[in-house]
Amino acid sequence: MRRRILHVAVVAVSVALVLFGIPLGVAARATILSEERGELERTALLASRQVGPDFLAGDPVELPRVEGDKQVAVYDASLTHRSPVTGGPPAADSVTRAAARGVESDGVVGAQLVVAVPVTVAEKVIAVVRVAAPTNQTWTATLLAWAALVLSAGLALVVAVLVARRQARFISTPLEALAVSAERVAAGDLQTRAQPAGTPELVRLAQSQNEMLDRLCDLIARERQLTAEVSHQLRTPVTGLALGLQNALSHEGGGATADPHAALVDALGQVRDLERTIDNVIQLARPEAGVMRGGPVRSVGDFCAEVERRWRGTLSEAGRPLVVTAQTDLALCLPQFVVTEVLKILMDNATRHGAGRVTVVFRDLGSFVAIDVTDEGSVQAHREELFRRGQSGSDGLGIGLALGRSIAEAYGGRLALTLEQPTRFTLMVPLPSTPSEPDPTLSSDSPQRPVPAADNREPERKR
Repeated sequence: MRRRILHVAVVAVSVALVLFGIPLGVAARATILSEERGELERTALLASRQVGPDFLAGDPVELPRVEGDKQVAVYDASLTHRSPVTGGPPAADSVTRAAARGVESDGVVGAQLVVAVPVTVAEKVIAVVRVAAPTNQTWTATLLAWAALVLSAGLALVVAVLVARRQARFISTPLEALAVSAERVAAGDLQTRAQPAGTPELVRLAQSQNEMLDRLCDLIARERQLTAEVSHQLRTPVTGLALGLQNALSHEGGGATADPHAALVDALGQVRDLERTIDNVIQLARPEAGVMRGGPVRSVGDFCAEVERRWRGTLSEAGRPLVVTAQTDLALCLPQFVVTEVLKILMDNATRHGAGRVTVVFRDLGSFVAIDVTDEGSVQAHREELFRRGQSGSDGLGIGLALGRSIAEAYGGRLALTLEQPTRFTLMVPLPSTPSEPDPTLSSDSPQRPVPAADNREPERKR
C-alpha cells in the first residue's frame, strides 16, 4: 500500500516537472537571448549618436567604451569599415548589409550575436553601427538557468517524496489497523474494535465497522438470551407434560380406570400453552419489541384454578401448603401470557428456593391488579441483583426473575421484591384497555380444581 502510494506520487510529480520544466527551459533560453539582444541594441544606439553629418567628410568617429567582450564597429554607406580593426570584421557581414538598407537587424554570425543599427540623415543611410558579443555568454547564462531549474525540480521531487511518504503512512496505517481488526473478527474475537483515525473516509469506515460489530454482538446476545429464556420457560412444562403422559400410560397398562381422554386433553392444553409461550418469548426478544398490547386474556378465577392445579401437588409432596386468595372480582380478565409466565417463574422460584407455606394473593388496585407470591423463606441478596440477568447461586439468582421482569415491563407492568423476610414478590399487571376474547384454545374439558372464594383476609406473614 505505502509503496504504491509513493510510486504514484513520484510518477505524478515527475510528469508534472517534465511538462512544466521543458517549456520553462525554452522560455529561459528565449528570455536570455532577448535580454542580450536588447543590451546590444542599446549599445548600438548609444554609438550611433556619435555619428554625425561630418562623418561623410571623413571625420573620425569616437566610439563609446563597452564592457566585456562586446565589439563595436562603424561602416559607411558603401559598407567600408571606418572604426578600429579590433572593433569588428573588415568586411560587412549579412546582418550589417541588411541594416544598410535602413532596417535594424540582428542575428547570429559565427560564434557571435550581432545587432546592426542604421544611421540616417535626411532619410538617407550614411552609416551602420554594428555591435557583437560572443554567444558563449548567452549559453553560459542559459546553462545556469537550466541548472537552477533542474535543482528546483530535484528539490520539488524530494519534497514530494517526503510528503508522499507521510501521506502514505497517514493513509495506510489506519487501513492496516482495520485489516488487523477484521482478521481478529474473522478469528472469532467479536470484541475487537477499530480505532477511528486518518482521513474522514477512513474514520467513517472504522466507525461503520464498529457499528456493524456492535449490531452483530447485539444479535448474538439476543439469540443467546432467547435460547436461554425459551429453555428456562419450557423446562418445567415439558417435564410436567412428560410426567402426565407417563402416568396416563402407566394407568392404562395397569388396568386402572383412569380416563385417557382427560390425560390427552390436559396434554393438548399444555402443548398449546407451550406454543403460546414460545411465540410470546420470541416476540419479546425482537429488537423492535415495545409495550405489547392485546392478546388472549383469562379471568382471575381461571388463574387461581391454574395455580392450584399446577403447584398444589408439587408443594404437597414437599410438605408445604399452598393458599390461593382472590381479593378482587373472579371474573376480572387479565393478559394471559404475562400472568401465566411470571406466575410460573415466581412459583418455580418459591418451590425451589423458598420455604414453608406459599401464598398467592390477587389484589385489585383500580387500573392494575397486584399478584403477591409469598413464601416463608428469606432473601439475602440485594433487590436489584435478583433481577440481574445471568446471575446464579443458592439464593435463586438466575435468568427467571430477570425474564419475569422483562415480560412484565413489556406488557406495561412491573415485577419487584416487596418483602425480603418472608419473601414476597409482587407482579403488577395493567387491566386490558379494551375487552378481549378469552383464549379459544382453552378447552372446557380441561381438568381444573374449584376456584376458591374471595377472601378479604391478609395472608399470614412471618415476622
